Amino acid sequence: MATYRLVELAERIQGIVRGNPDLPISAVGGIENVPPGGLTFAEDERRLKQALESPAGAILTRSGMNLPSDANCSFLLHLNPRWAMAQVLALYNPMTHPQAGIHPTVVMGEDCEIGDEVALMPYVVLGNRVRLGNRVKVYPFCYIGDEVEVGDDTVLYPHCTLMARVRIGQRVIVHPGAVVGGDGYGYVQHEGVHHKIPQIGTVVIEDDVEVGCNTTIDRATTGETRIGKGTKIDNLVQVAHNVEVGEHCLLVSQVGIAGSTVLEDYVILAGQVGVKDHVRVGKGVVVGAQGGVSKNLPPGGVYWGTPAIPHQEWLRVLAHLYKLPELVKRVAELENALKRRDD
Repeated sequence: MATYRLVELAERIQGIVRGNPDLPISAVGGIENVPPGGLTFAEDERRLKQALESPAGAILTRSGMNLPSDANCSFLLHLNPRWAMAQVLALYNPMTHPQAGIHPTVVMGEDCEIGDEVALMPYVVLGNRVRLGNRVKVYPFCYIGDEVEVGDDTVLYPHCTLMARVRIGQRVIVHPGAVVGGDGYGYVQHEGVHHKIPQIGTVVIEDDVEVGCNTTIDRATTGETRIGKGTKIDNLVQVAHNVEVGEHCLLVSQVGIAGSTVLEDYVILAGQVGVKDHVRVGKGVVVGAQGGVSKNLPPGGVYWGTPAIPHQEWLRVLAHLYKLPELVKRVAELENALKRRDD
């Protein structure tokens, strides 16, 4: 791992040094595992107190924090320390990708267009009329179907599947095992038998999207399933047919979104949130873990529970819920008292 002086790190992230600007930093770690003399991260006062007890030589923390004058370490200050830490981590552990080139085991269909500096690693399969932009990286055992388009600088990690006619933007990251463009779940019952509704639409993933491991994004019945630019999708997420996900949304692990739902921009769905079909979730809405969205939600609110209700209302429900054993006991006592009086 490279070594940088603290002042050099400050220059990279546009931060401020408090302490020794020439302190050499050769390692970065969390509070629990930072090596002696390394740099660690503390976003709030509680974590800062813990970091001060660690062997760290420097602490990256928020500008304006109350810093002890007798600390045995230096400080690197930034208005957004979490973002700054991301830049530092990338500096010490830069992404490495395979060299450009097409491995001999690659199987390629007819009329494919391959951009400059593309890397196709072992056992990649391309269908017919596939178009890959410049500097695309495709890791082993990926399948890219007929007429798929992939934009510049996109990375497809091992065992990704892009089914026919899917369109992927620039700088997209698709993690191992993800499937984009599988059939939507559509059937119609006739004479007691479920008949498949052909799924003839596609999936469009815009620029700067990240798709987690084993996530599935289904193609539309007709038209498009669309993921807006800058959206980040965690592992094991299901996005059904004809869903529209806006820009810069966050979909955390095990989220399930039913068909034809619309998420506006900057929506956050925490882990295991389920969203009913044909629902619109407004811009900037946050739904807490294991929430169930069964109706339209207006922009800007924070919701919790199943069915999802405003967070403050949910807290009041929880407060009463935890009192249920006591309330049941009191009701039983009142019933017995009334029974004795009647006797």
